[in-house]
Amino acid sequence: MSDTEIALEATGVVYGSSYDEAAFFEWLDKIPAVRSYKGELRTLYINVDAAADDESVYELVSLFHRYHVEMSQLRVFDTEQIGEWFRKPKSYWYQSVFGTSS
Repeated sequence: MSDTEIALEATGVVYGSSYDEAAFFEWLDKIPAVRSYKGELRTLYINVDAAADDESVYELVSLFHRYHVEMSQLRVFDTEQIGEWFRKPKSYWYQSVFGTSS
C-alpha cells in the first residue's frame, strides 16, 4: 500500500450463497477507487485510492451496508473533496459512519 491509499478492513463477511460471494467481489471490482484487495484469515484488506471520488465512496457505503462491514472506517472520506451528501444526518448510513445523528 502506498501513501496515496487507504486500507479498509472487511472482517467476518457472511455471504448468503456462492453467488452472493461472487457478487460481493464483482461489486468491489467495479468501484473505481479500489486499487487492490487481499484476504488473510477472516479479514479482507481493501486498498482504496485516498483521492476517491463521490461515486466510489457512495459505492463503498452501499457495499459495506449490504454486507455488514464496519462502516465507521469510512469516516476517513469525510473531506472537502467528497460532496455534502456524505454528511447528511438523515442518510441511512450517517449513524453507522459518524456515530450520532442530529
